Amino acid sequence: MTTTAPEQPDFTLESAIGFITLHASQPDLDRIAAAIKQRSLALREARAASVSEGSLVRLGGIKPKYLVGLTGKVVDVRHGKITRVEVEFDPASTENLRYSSSRTIIPEGVERYSMDGIPASCCFPQ
Repeated sequence: MTTTAPEQPDFTLESAIGFITLHASQPDLDRIAAAIKQRSLALREARAASVSEGSLVRLGGIKPKYLVGLTGKVVDVRHGKITRVEVEFDPASTENLRYSSSRTIIPEGVERYSMDGIPASCCFPQ
């Protein structure tokens, strides 16, 4: 007896966007917005759960915005209601941070600056 793979639906991202743009009613949009919010939460939780000591990460979806795009290595993970990490930034990110923030003082000569308290959900794997 042979089995065949189930047929894949003919839905694509383009067809979903087309439906939203051209045909979705307000109740449809409300349901779509709720689904997007739920999916975003699931992705943030999965990202946070995947971060471990030694992970190479790029920061995103974080405030203050001058932290977005900085890269480094996770050196500590603290689990709690919100999982937070300490990231040791690579030399290029340390240099960027040194001159982009008046709140973070990084002495000259420091090549790798560490910052604690970063939400793990803002750490994207490199």
